[in-house]
Formats: sequence, C-alpha cells, structure tokens
Amino acid sequence: MFGYHCNKRLQLLRFPLGNLNAHLRLFEKHEAFIIPKSYSSSAIKTPIAEAREEKPLPFTVSYLVNSFGFSLQTAKFLSKRVYFENSERPDSVLQLLRNNGLTDTHISKLVRSFPNVLLADTEKRILPKLEFLRSVGVSGGDLVDVVSFGGNFLQRSLDKNIIPFYNFLKNFLKDDDKILRVLKCGTFFGRKTMLLAPNISLLQQLGVPQSSIMLLLTRKPNVLCRSAENFKTEVEKLVRMGFDHERTNFVYALATISLMSRESWEHKLNVYKRFGWSEDEFLSAFRSYPTCMDYSKENITRKMDFFVNKLGLAPAAVAKTPTFLGFSMDKRVISRCSVIKTLFNEGLIMEKPALSTLLGISDKRFRDRFVVAYQEQMPQLLDIFQGKVKISETVFKSEGKS
Repeated sequence: MFGYHCNKRLQLLRFPLGNLNAHLRLFEKHEAFIIPKSYSSSAIKTPIAEAREEKPLPFTVSYLVNSFGFSLQTAKFLSKRVYFENSERPDSVLQLLRNNGLTDTHISKLVRSFPNVLLADTEKRILPKLEFLRSVGVSGGDLVDVVSFGGNFLQRSLDKNIIPFYNFLKNFLKDDDKILRVLKCGTFFGRKTMLLAPNISLLQQLGVPQSSIMLLLTRKPNVLCRSAENFKTEVEKLVRMGFDHERTNFVYALATISLMSRESWEHKLNVYKRFGWSEDEFLSAFRSYPTCMDYSKENITRKMDFFVNKLGLAPAAVAKTPTFLGFSMDKRVISRCSVIKTLFNEGLIMEKPALSTLLGISDKRFRDRFVVAYQEQMPQLLDIFQGKVKISETVFKSEGKS
C-alpha cells in the first residue's frame, strides 16, 4: 500500500504543468502524505482564521460605546483625544454632571465636543465653575444650557477666562437676562476677551445701537474679537459703501465681510456681475440684503440663472429685490413657480401674479389661493406644490419677462 502511494506521488510530480488542476485534485485526495498526521489542525492558522479572531476593544472605546451609545467609529475617533484605563475618573465626572441636572443627552453632546472632560478633576476643575454660575444667579435649566453647549465653558479657566468675561459682560450689558443669553452661546473667549472692549467702544462711538451690538455678541461673537486695526478697517469700509450704522443690516454686513476671505468675496461678486449687475446695483443689493454674499458661489449661480435666464427678470429687478435670493429654490421658488405655470398653461388663471407676491406670501396663503382653490379642476396641484411631482427648471426657459 505504501509503495502504491509513493508511486502515485512520483507520477504526480512528472505530470506536465498543463494538468495543474488535476494535480491539485490529486493532492487533495492524498493530502495525508503531504501534511504529516502528527501536525494538529488547530496549530495551523490561515490568514482567514486570524482575521476572524476579534481582538478585544480598548477600554476607552468600550466605555464610550457602552456609556454614551456612540457608534464604534465615533468611539474610536474620540479615543484619539482621550485615554483612560479604568472608569474611576469618568464615572465621577458623569455622576457630578448628572447631580447638577445634565441628562444623558446633554452629557453625550458634551463628551462628543470635549472628550477630555471625562478626565477633569471634579473637585478642582468642574465643581468651582458650577458654583460660580450659581453665585451669579445661573441655575436649573439655564445652568445646564451654559455647561452643555459645546464644552467651551468647562474647557476654560475660571480665573483667567470665565470670570473676566463675565465681569466684562456685567459692565457692558448690566441686564442679567442679556448676560445669560451671551453665556448660553458657549463662547468664552480666553485671551481674546481683551479685544472686545475697544471694538465695542468703536461701534458705540459711531452710534451703532446697543441692540445691534448685542446681536453680534450672541450670534457672531468672533467678529468682535478681531484685531482693533482690522476691525476698524472693516467698519470704515462699510461706511464708505453707504451703510446706515443705525440699521441692523450694518452689523450683518460687518459679520459678512469680517468672516469672508477676499478671494471668496471676489468670486461671488463676479458671479453677480456676470449675470448683469453693475457695481452700483451690487452695492444697492448688498446694503439692502447683506446675506446675499453669504451664499455659496454655486447657490448664487443657480438662483441668478433661474431668475434672469429662466423667468426673464431684468438683473436690475433682482438687485432691487435681493431678498428673492434668500428663498429656498426647491421648497419655495421652484414649487410655487411650477404651480403658477401649470395654472396659466391650463387656462385656469389669465395673469401671473407679481413675483414679490408669489414668493412673499406665507405657505398657507399661497396654498389656499393657488392650490386648494383649483384642486377640483387639477388634483395634481398639491403634489406639484409639495414637490412630489418635479418640474424641471428648463420648462421655464424662454418665457419672456415675468
């Protein structure tokens, strides 16, 4: 029997390479002579078997998944920013936050933004800040809002950042409700706090209302933290553009030019000019609606193309009513224009309404006036209005003046 198997193996080795598949089948059939029986199958690990063996997750990753319900991917990402080998410190942080009113949702949001909070010393870094808030009258849900917004509050030094910033707000705003609104923004500026006073003082000297300055503090606080030289340059630029500093649009425009690069500004300006706006028409539109420069270049292109090339509006007409650019193309502009075009084509209305009326009225008024009123004649109008039936923008081409 042994001789038979040996002869078979010798014959196998003499087979030509063209019969490779046959060789392999014979090897499988007589594998006992190729792999000695003394080898244990468990001792032979293939790459596939090794891949199937799951390594235990690092403790930090497991804790983040089990305690906060983070996905494995999120937990691994956060574990690059925080590391611990046991739950003693994180558990004490969680307990203190829960005892002060933060829910699991608040804490998850906090940890996602600021994972190092799990390693904070509760007695030295967290508790004194909570006690400070209570000492200035911030408690309950207000305290939770201040603490849980982005982790910025717990990140900052109490003595170097939080207290100086609070004192500045107290001297400037005086009203506790307004101070609280700013604190809830979650922006404790650190060293930049020293830039607030001279920049706010410049706005006050110019005559900018306190309500407008408050708007910047609560919505665009970084604008007030630019260097005094840059801030003054931007304010003077708006004055030269003809902005009325007493109107809210002044601070909206200040935020726009402060936070936008020169390159981005030029790109967007060129889009408007390409669709026919003159320099004066642009300035008029920007003074009336500064947000027109906050949209992306692609967004501006799509909207101007629709109003000018498809609806046939004169570029100057769009510049006179730049708020048209603030409406959602899909949810308002396209859906409403589609309804009106359908009604007009079917002869249900003899005249199209002015675009300012068409886009300016509320959803309810538009639906009642142009959808519900004609639904018996055209049941599909509601689907068109709700965007369930899409009408391509190209169907508006060559309609002439709207």
